[in-house]
Amino acid sequence: MKKILYSLCVMAMLLSSCSLDLQPSSSISTETSLTTLADAQNFRRDLYLTMRDYLCSGSPVYLMELMGDSFHASITFGNRNGEYYKWEMRSTFGNVETLWHYSYYTVMLANFLEERIPQIQGTESEKKQLDIILGECAFAKAWSMFMLAELFCENYNPSTAQSTYGVMLSDASFTTPSSPATYPGRSTLAETYDYIARNLAIAEQKLSPVDGEEGSIYITIDAVKALEARIALTKGDYAKAASIASALADSDEYTLLDSTEDFEDLWTNDSGKECITQFWADFQSVPASNCYDYVQLQSNGTYSPNYIPEQWIIDAFDSKDIRFQTWFMKTPVVFGTIESNLYICVKYPGNPELMPGVAISTYLNKIKPFRIAEQYLIAAEAYAASGNDTEACKYLNRLRRHRIPAYATQSYTGEELMLQIKEERAKELYAEGFRYKDLKRWNEGMQRSKAQDSNVVSGAGSSTTELMIRPAGDPFFLWPVPQSEIDSNPQIRNQQNPGY
Repeated sequence: MKKILYSLCVMAMLLSSCSLDLQPSSSISTETSLTTLADAQNFRRDLYLTMRDYLCSGSPVYLMELMGDSFHASITFGNRNGEYYKWEMRSTFGNVETLWHYSYYTVMLANFLEERIPQIQGTESEKKQLDIILGECAFAKAWSMFMLAELFCENYNPSTAQSTYGVMLSDASFTTPSSPATYPGRSTLAETYDYIARNLAIAEQKLSPVDGEEGSIYITIDAVKALEARIALTKGDYAKAASIASALADSDEYTLLDSTEDFEDLWTNDSGKECITQFWADFQSVPASNCYDYVQLQSNGTYSPNYIPEQWIIDAFDSKDIRFQTWFMKTPVVFGTIESNLYICVKYPGNPELMPGVAISTYLNKIKPFRIAEQYLIAAEAYAASGNDTEACKYLNRLRRHRIPAYATQSYTGEELMLQIKEERAKELYAEGFRYKDLKRWNEGMQRSKAQDSNVVSGAGSSTTELMIRPAGDPFFLWPVPQSEIDSNPQIRNQQNPGY
């Protein structure tokens, strides 16, 4: 961890004194900078921007889709992110290191705030605001470590969690351990989830005064609950997941949209509707796009995407579904000398406010890490897994009624019910970074199927590309610990994930 710790110390010195709507513009010292509420708010802004820019936008989202079964690479994709699409990851890859690096940066920045904030002298009102920042710090630590656990660790199993590797845990600030012997090794998976739960409990207590608000740019108590429900589902704690998710879904605060006009306003103009959290952005400070070359509009007006939706996901939607009408566009696409009429993914069309004066969209939209629709799906799956088919159908049908005009309520049971929920999850959360992790969580493996047009996909008919099959338990369902971390930290030298 030495390399990461040293680089994090340097990054800490570059934290900016800025308003939330401005890019970093000046440097401040970590030794003397955190003595007032205003100082704490400056560091808080960096915490938010780091979560937005490195944990839930760009590669942590689209790579989860490219490694799944929802997209095919086109014949002109140029091997852009092909290492992930073809499941040829290595521990030296930049995206592996970046996600790992910034997850720990987030934790250590939060630790720094937790260490210094209690020393700040202020009024009672200021102390309440500082307490909220501490709640956000605890949330950031839980979220960061959970995202690492999802990718770098095996599925949670209470019978093996005490003997399975988790991730390295730290409550230390920007400091380097005194000697290699004191570097942290990988915890057990049980310890990792205990760390996550402990921080979520702090977040829930300290953020209890921050009421949920549709489209909130800040972490609210509802965001804490949404993350708790997501984690409970991942751990197989279905009673907890169902209880939390159904309470959020039944709340009057977040209303599911049921018109194409409103749905397009959400995904194009970032209206914030349905969003428990929608992170702030403006044209000076925008997150990375969650749409990695799904569109590729050329200057001559033709489309040439690097990745194309698979046929099965197109077939899964009702043609009148407002999601299908908003997120997919059938258009001529050109790949060299070959032209085909295909559906392409336009879920992130680009918010005009984030790219003023740009002739061709840069596909930049505000990040929506927690949406109420996910909570409907968590409730449905958790109830179904618990054997409560009636409640599961209630949330599944309610979601579908808002998405599909004239939808007729259905009654499902048992295996068919779970299949319907999984398909609905694939549709509702399409291209939002859930698919690869869901396939791992369900322990079902990954199997791609036929393309919309095999003439325009890379490696047509091949079991290594178009028709790739990766069985449950494949080593690449675990990401590798970055080699730089392995080389720098003697405590984890023999703790690399299998297959790397």
